[in-house]
Amino acid sequence: MPLTNPPRGVDCHAHIFSRDAPAIPGARYRPAYAATLTEWRSHWPDAGITHGVLVQPSFFGTDNREMAAALARHPDRLRGVAVISPGTTAQEIARLHEAGVRGARWNLYGVEDYSALRDPEWSGALARIGARGWHLEIFVSPGRLPELLPALAGSSLPVVFDHFGNPGRGASADDTFAAIERLARVRPVFCKLSGPYRVEEEGAALVRRWLDVAGARAFVWGSDWPWTGHEGRVGYAALRKELDGWIGPKQVAAVLWDNAAALYGFT
Repeated sequence: MPLTNPPRGVDCHAHIFSRDAPAIPGARYRPAYAATLTEWRSHWPDAGITHGVLVQPSFFGTDNREMAAALARHPDRLRGVAVISPGTTAQEIARLHEAGVRGARWNLYGVEDYSALRDPEWSGALARIGARGWHLEIFVSPGRLPELLPALAGSSLPVVFDHFGNPGRGASADDTFAAIERLARVRPVFCKLSGPYRVEEEGAALVRRWLDVAGARAFVWGSDWPWTGHEGRVGYAALRKELDGWIGPKQVAAVLWDNAAALYGFT
């Protein structure tokens, strides 16, 4: 069946990077190829995508320069999610905001200890991004989402969970969705329907659980292009087609445009 393509759509999760820019010390990986803005955008037309969100690659740490340079090429079509530190100043956040950044990411995959996130310095940083209207985007190891609740308690920031919230299975998944339900009572909570190959449960089953605890307005879609660590196993069109099966054709426009445009400030 053909894709259900609304007039406008947002790919809310992709990464670009050059071939040679150095990775930060301790990076889990550093792809040996370049992922370019032009190549990513070449996939858009057939998938009904007109706008996009770049997420800072973890291996570049808080050096957001490549992402910011890409945003500057198409400021009406692109937004960004940056990586910041607890000491990132209001001036730097203002500069990133002007570049098109609308969120900050905690990539906690593989991180054992979350206690540092409760440090007062992080509370200050979250307050600074909140003052700009940003959200906090989070990626966790399987089943670790509930451990974040103490670090989030001091703010009312909208929270976006990458890759279905990576709930794991069984009791860990039950605990994850209970935590999401508690969060959704006090702040906007969003789920990126992205990276189904990075989670342990089928996408359709996870969508049903998210619907129960947060509702359809929580969904945005992301391709996770260029699928670092999973290159060659997936393709853009196939991933986009999965969305129709997960939510049904009638909901595609809301997920691809309405929800995403509101979250990232597209008009």
